[in-house]
This record gives sequence, structure tokens and C-alpha cells, in this order.
Amino acid sequence: MAAAPLLAHSGEEGPSLTCDRQMRKTFEAVQAWRRQHSGSYPGRLVDLETGGLLPRGGAICPELLSESSRSSAKREENTSRGPECDPDDFYEYEMSDCAPVNRGYLPPNPPEYNRQRVKSVLLRRQFSEQVAILRCTRHPELAPTRFATNGPRRNLTIEGKIYWSALHWEQVWLDYVPYCAREANVLFGSKGPPFHTDKAPGLTCALDLRNWNCSFGDQAWWWGFPMFEEGANRQKAAHLQPFFQEDHGRVLKLNDEEWWINGLVQLQGRIKGNNETRYSAPSLEAFVWKKTGVNIGRSFRHAAWLQGTVWTANVGETTGWLVWHYADESTNRVPIIYGRNTARFWGEPPQIESEPDFPQPVWRQHEDKESVGKERWLRIYRQEWSNPRPDVVVASLDFVSNPECRASPFLIAVNVLP
Repeated sequence: MAAAPLLAHSGEEGPSLTCDRQMRKTFEAVQAWRRQHSGSYPGRLVDLETGGLLPRGGAICPELLSESSRSSAKREENTSRGPECDPDDFYEYEMSDCAPVNRGYLPPNPPEYNRQRVKSVLLRRQFSEQVAILRCTRHPELAPTRFATNGPRRNLTIEGKIYWSALHWEQVWLDYVPYCAREANVLFGSKGPPFHTDKAPGLTCALDLRNWNCSFGDQAWWWGFPMFEEGANRQKAAHLQPFFQEDHGRVLKLNDEEWWINGLVQLQGRIKGNNETRYSAPSLEAFVWKKTGVNIGRSFRHAAWLQGTVWTANVGETTGWLVWHYADESTNRVPIIYGRNTARFWGEPPQIESEPDFPQPVWRQHEDKESVGKERWLRIYRQEWSNPRPDVVVASLDFVSNPECRASPFLIAVNVLP
């Protein structure tokens, strides 16, 4: 995994240094509030002022305090600043309990849902040190190039560290935790990280994908909410709990072939274009584009793997590749082609009727309208490959997505066979 990116150091120079100190003072006041309120976070930063824990203006970037018009910052996204929340010139507060949240994809009678509830779960999980608590938008001229044109922020964590990000701080850390694993689904049973059991594969032919895994698959890992689409198409967001059955780190037999099942590996697909919607293609970068370096260290004649995609694509499009690295440093890129050896892992009857020449899934299960909102089939596909150099040791494997294809491929298991 990548090292922690672009964390501010104590000796860093520049106009943002004063702001960093102010954010840390604000967070000290947050911690003081928690000590007075049995560990609970304040719902608003302004509560720290009214509670006497911060002086007036104590939650405002010093650069903004020096401007004649303090409320000039633009707030185009969901924010903790606004009516009934914090003033417009305060720091963005990720533990707010009054910031607007998207309730359109919640089931009937959901648990209490707000930004503070979600972040409180994340702060109890692995990699809590990455979670932004306070954010400042006032220093775009200092931002690294990779963030400069996409709403740059400085983010303060629970450990007092500061790092740069674009609008979505979660995207800095996709090597560790997918974006969707830090959304509303954490209140509806989504687990991890880690996204696997501690069990090594119980089959000699199975590759160990644990370092790649980014979901258990028992919840809608590709969509941040329990519900999907709107109106007549509204349905529970599809997932593979019927396949995994919340039982990971085990051998599963499909058509007399054994597989080691322990979560799944999801890659990013092309972001939606002008004629696409968030219901037909990814709307933001939520996963990494590739996973590399699974150790193999043996020669073999055949390989097979279980897979699928999150979105549809044109028949014949390459969704991604498995890249086999031989010990002599040569490679073999095996394409994963939509409609030939993979397809979207769920399909409604009209979609399936339009797929007469698609491969048969190695596993499928029917879901009815009464249970999930729309009749559909869940599917998993099997692809195989004959190694053209069976006498040469294969050192490692990469899984790479095609950035020109929206399909977003995933892997569940890989077997290499003598």
C-alpha cells in the first residue's frame, strides 16, 4: 500500500501553517467538549463558542478572518455550514449532525442517519487515522497539482495530522478503503476493513487475494446506500450475500470445481459520460484502477477465475486484464471481455433477454420483486486461460481495469492448475 500521502510536517513553511494551528486548536476544543459530554462529539462547531470552549472566531481560518467579507466562500456541496448549522465562514466539520445528507436511497424506517453517525462508525474501524474531522478550503494556491483544480482542502485527522485532498478526502485513501465503504452502508451492516478473514487459502491451487480484497460482497460494495434507482426502478442495491452467505475463508464447490472464497476485489471503471447517468456508470472514482503483485512463484498449465462487473458495457469491450508476470520478466495480458467471458453481476429479465450469446454464469440466483423491488438474477462468471509457457515460473499477477470502459470488473477467486 502507498505511504500516507502529503501529510503536513511540523516544519512545513507557508501561509497554511497558521491555519493548521487554528484547526488543531479547534480540534482541542472538540476534544474538551467530548470530555464534558461522555465522549460525544458536538453537533456543530458553533456549540464550542457558546459553550465557552472557543473564543469568537476560533473555528475560522485566520486568512478568512483577515478578509473584509468573511462570508464570501462558495458552498456548492453538502456542507456543515448553513441554516441551523455552523456559520458560512467556519471550518467544514465532518462530525456535524445537521449537515444535509442524501436520504433518497434509504429503506423505510431507517436508523438515524447523519454525517456524525457515519463518521463515528469509521472512527471505530481500521484506518480511522485517515478520517477527516476538520477541513479548510481557503488555500487553493498552495495545493499540490493533483488536487488544485478539484476543490482542494486541507484535512485534519483525529490524530492531529493534516493532509491535502480534493473535494472527497476518501479518494486519497482508495488503496486502503474504497469510497463506498465509508458511506451510509456502514449503518446497514457493511463490514471492514479488513475485507477478508485471516485464513490463508485452504486449496493449493488458490491464489491468496487478501491483500487485494476491498469488500466482503455481502452488502452493496459498489454503491454507498441500501437502495438503488428511483420511481418504478427503485430496488435494493444488488449484492452477493446469497453467494457468500456471510461465510468467508472457506472452500466452495461449483460444478465440481473447488474455489477459495474470502471476499472480492473491485476495480474502478470509466466515469459516466454526457449521455450516461449515475444508474448506468460510475459517477466518481470510488476504487483503485489496478491491483498488483499477488505472489504466485510456480509454473502451471491452466488458470481459472470467478468474476463479474458492476455495470454493463458494449459486447466485445475489454473491461480489464489479468497480467501474468513470468520469472524472466516477460508478461502475458489476458483480456476480460464483456459479453464473451463476463457480464454485469445482476440482470433484470429485459437485460437477460438481450444477452442470448452471453456466457452462461457458473453461479446464479433469482430474486423476486417482492423481496428486492425488481425481479432480477444475480450472476457470477468463470473465465479460464491456457498458459502458453507452462514450463516457465509465473512470479506474480496484476489485475488491471480498462479506463475506457465503464463496466468496473471484479474478481472473487483465482485458481492456477498444473
